[in-house]
Amino acid sequence: MYRHYVLALLALSYGFSVMDRQIMSIVLEALRLEFALSDTQLGFLSGLAFAVLYAVLAVPIARFADHHSRVNIIAIAVGIWSLVTAVCGATQNFTQLLLARVGVGVGEAGGTAPSHSLISDYYSVNERSMAISVFSMGATLGSLVGLLMGGFIVEHYGWRMVFVIAGLPGILLAILFKLTVKEPPRGAFESESENASTSGNFKDTLLSLWRNEVYRRVTIAHTTGAVVGYAIFSWLPTFYLRQFDLGQGAVGTIIGTMFFAAGAPGLLVGGYLSDRLGRLDERWRARIPGLALSAALPSYLMAFWTENQAIATLLFGLGVFCYQVSHGPGLAIVQIVVPPNAR
Repeated sequence: MYRHYVLALLALSYGFSVMDRQIMSIVLEALRLEFALSDTQLGFLSGLAFAVLYAVLAVPIARFADHHSRVNIIAIAVGIWSLVTAVCGATQNFTQLLLARVGVGVGEAGGTAPSHSLISDYYSVNERSMAISVFSMGATLGSLVGLLMGGFIVEHYGWRMVFVIAGLPGILLAILFKLTVKEPPRGAFESESENASTSGNFKDTLLSLWRNEVYRRVTIAHTTGAVVGYAIFSWLPTFYLRQFDLGQGAVGTIIGTMFFAAGAPGLLVGGYLSDRLGRLDERWRARIPGLALSAALPSYLMAFWTENQAIATLLFGLGVFCYQVSHGPGLAIVQIVVPPNAR
């Protein structure tokens, strides 16, 4: 069906964005050696340089997407971040690379929120957890390809080629998305009262969201889990390189395979359980991600405390599985409890 095609393209675009983040993590050691960087500078490149403008610009771009073509916004965003990712390969010093990473963050700010909104107008309430979980599988695929490809290329051809190869295909995807995806009617699965439950005023919409207790609590919880998850996986390849004395190709293979093998089933299990149990009792839509996140953290902590590579990988995999169980349902709740013109 056409809506599944749209979901596949959205998942692919998300995969490209996550692939870019993961290839940065796999080339950190190479960047440290070439530019004589400290861990603080590496942290800026893999974290703040990307995250600050990504987070800040995501709000006005998402607001714009509530009233304009989400298809156009996503296509432009994919094209921008893909082009700037390729440009990262031409940088000659820390400052240039930092600015390029800022540019990637600016581009990716226009991808996720409009994608979630678009999915919610293609899939009904009882299908959204699974649909967003399938969309999020793009992240696990992007991580797998980024780490496998990135580890091999940086070891044999250098870190610059990693960015070029990762960036250029996204430009073609942006063109395909623009030419083949249709903008659906907003709120197709909601009642008239739900569609009109917020005004068009930006301030009123923000106040309405803040007063929405479910939205507020789920957003805080999901954001906290995401901060922990992204922090760990930004540094995990470096941790493996330093702790277990492995080559970059081997590290990319181990972490990429682990993330995909644990993350993809986690997403499907979380989406299925949330949609299935949520039909019986709406509270399960929040219980599933809450229980899963509670199990993820101790798995991560035990993984860092062990000195055995195999045990650490199994524990990290368990943490990834639990985190990904929470991911789709957590995002789906937001789409369910807010009106279509504020998604």
